[in-house]
Amino acid sequence: MGGERQPRSQQPSAGLRQFLRVAVYPAALAGSLALLMIGIDLGLGLLWAPYAAVAVAGVAILLAERAIPHRRDWRPNFRDLAEDGAFMALTQVVTPLALTWAAVFALQLFLARAGVSLDLWPTTWPILAQLALKVIAGDFFRYWLHRAAHTWTPLWRLHEVHHFPPKLYTTNVFRFHPFEKALQFIADTLPFLLIGIGAEALAYYFVFYAVSGLLQHSNIDVRLGWLNYVFSGPEVHRWHHSRKIEESNNNYAHSFVVWDLVFGTYYRPRERSVDRLGLLDEHYPTSFWRQMAAPFRIRRDAR
Repeated sequence: MGGERQPRSQQPSAGLRQFLRVAVYPAALAGSLALLMIGIDLGLGLLWAPYAAVAVAGVAILLAERAIPHRRDWRPNFRDLAEDGAFMALTQVVTPLALTWAAVFALQLFLARAGVSLDLWPTTWPILAQLALKVIAGDFFRYWLHRAAHTWTPLWRLHEVHHFPPKLYTTNVFRFHPFEKALQFIADTLPFLLIGIGAEALAYYFVFYAVSGLLQHSNIDVRLGWLNYVFSGPEVHRWHHSRKIEESNNNYAHSFVVWDLVFGTYYRPRERSVDRLGLLDEHYPTSFWRQMAAPFRIRRDAR
């Protein structure tokens, strides 16, 4: 299952490998938030500091993925990375930015006409407390949207784009249909804009959410131990991409596993590793533009 071994000279020592297995996940999350704080203090502003923090953390995650891969046969090829880049540009940059501006404009117009202010968000809380509240509350809405995407056919048609890859690695996280990305925005961001969440809290949430997603899909041989009951890391999320429906219809949480534990969808067998990933539909389109059209094609129901 591990594929080819690296030459011994390219492998980290056993002690370093063990350290990285334990340290990479918490270090990347905590480090990205620290980088955001430093970026803001240096005057990068709330527009550029979050992207800089995510970029640095992303490079570190890619390096760790190279140094201690979970499975070497899951490494992406050039075509995989090119398509991931297309998904990133459309669904992670263009769509969120367009939706954010549209939502903020519509909200401001509504409040101006109604003469009301929805200042319900606890803006006086410490920023990390606001972040924790946003992650847990946002994950609640995302949990149910994600769960519905696995049980309601119209949503599954959008979501299967994300489940197409037969291997899991960091930049897989970008593979979402833009229509599903819009639904995610409506579920986990728009409600908080409506109740007055501040720009700083959203910036911290963006960094935490983005780095969590990169780690969650990474092909890093992590060992989180008891933290697997806190974070939805790779050891938990890999099962969600299994080709076996009884395994993949679990682990819907994005950042924390709290809602999977509460609603009985937490799944992490100890005695084995996940086997084949991807869709049961052998005729699912493989190119970027065909996958954009795939939710609207006429075909048999197959997962």
